[in-house]
Amino acid sequence: MKVLVTGGTGMLGSELLRGLAEMGHEGTALDRTAFLAAGRKEQSSMLNGHEIIIHAAANTNVEQCEVDPEICYFDNTFLTEQLFWHAHRRQKKFVFISSTGIYGRGKSEPYHEYDSVQPTTVHHRSKLLSEEAVLSCPNTLVIRTGWLFGGQLSNKKNFIANRINEIRASTGFISANFVQIGSPTYVVDCARRILELTLDDCEGIYNVVNEGVASRFDYVKKIAELSGSPIEVRPIDSSAFNRRADVSGNEAALSYRMRYEGRLPLRPWQDALSEYMRYAGLLGCLSA
Repeated sequence: MKVLVTGGTGMLGSELLRGLAEMGHEGTALDRTAFLAAGRKEQSSMLNGHEIIIHAAANTNVEQCEVDPEICYFDNTFLTEQLFWHAHRRQKKFVFISSTGIYGRGKSEPYHEYDSVQPTTVHHRSKLLSEEAVLSCPNTLVIRTGWLFGGQLSNKKNFIANRINEIRASTGFISANFVQIGSPTYVVDCARRILELTLDDCEGIYNVVNEGVASRFDYVKKIAELSGSPIEVRPIDSSAFNRRADVSGNEAALSYRMRYEGRLPLRPWQDALSEYMRYAGLLGCLSA
């Protein structure tokens, strides 16, 4: 199986390529800049030889998207539309990576695939518009995920590495949001499940997150605990962060569809976090 992956240098895209190789499939990264700069015939030819397109590239700067929505819609919605148009025209399966953040503020419990969506930010609206375009045709799969962790420690967006550095630089305590909740998700687990659903020729919307719900406070406290640091983690309210983006306080999710299909849930986020920190050399790294 030959699969074309956008965002191949990103955390999820690189893990998708790694997973494909381990499974004996051929994964190729698509340069989105080159794709957008090409004419339509050349764009179409870039899909040659591939049976599946997994679109994992995105502008994930939620704050900047509020400042410059035109760039956000270009990066997230327009690019998706262009890729999807070529894939559909050539009868190739299209997989779009979306976000659990699009659900909005409809409920306080974890969202499932049959809940309505009411995005509260420009970024998440751009994702919803992309979903609608993709789902307008058959042979398409939409994955909603969020709070991804993993990847290289050198990545400036690595949430775990940043919290370890924050702990190291602290003077006895750090603070974390106790209001916002989500489902911390290991990129390795997420990528493997995306590939399973893709290769099983699944269609429609699937939430793909590790089991369980955590506040940012719970999440950071667990990171500190696994690092071996005795530091105090103090809960603070969302208002302390002064964000431009009106991000929902609930991005937690679960998958009814995988339950209905008899698929095992992804392991609890705490177990996945422990494995990643062990792999990255962070487990117990701050022990006295």
